[in-house]
This record gives sequence, structure tokens and C-alpha cells, in this order.
Amino acid sequence: MVNKKPFIVACIPAYDEEGSIAKVIVKAMKHVDKVIVCDDGSSDLTREIADRLGVEVLRHEENLSEGAALRTLFSRAIRLCPDAAVTLD
Repeated sequence: MVNKKPFIVACIPAYDEEGSIAKVIVKAMKHVDKVIVCDDGSSDLTREIADRLGVEVLRHEENLSEGAALRTLFSRAIRLCPDAAVTLD
């Protein structure tokens, strides 16, 4: 029997996190196969920073709440069929 490496996705809800989002993404990338960020209507550079780091970025045009961002992230993660999904906040 061959043991395959599990496919793990990190889901990061973010709202006006330009000061910390890069560090969180870079650290997550060391431990997971894919990082998805949901920018929940930020008015700062959160989305642009995440885009430049090459992760998938989903965007809410306005702030809908952390719960809404998590629903958006989980909807996307489910379509990727991961073995596990983790959230970071």
C-alpha cells in the first residue's frame, strides 16, 4: 500500500490586515499545499499583498463578517477536495 501525502488547504479570513497578512501567508505556505485568503472588504492593501504572494484571493466587496468570509473559504476549499482544511486568523 502506498501512502500518499495528504492535500491540505489553509483558509485565511482577512479584514484590513495589511500589517500582518504577509507573515501569516508565508508561514502557512511552509505547512500546507494551498493557501486561500478571503479579503472581507478591506480598505487597505490586504488583497494586493496576498495577490503578490501568489495565493488564491477571494474578495467580498464590503465587510460581511468573519463568518461570511469563512463560508466563502469553505465553499472554495470543498471544491478542491482536500484531505484537510485549516483556518488561520
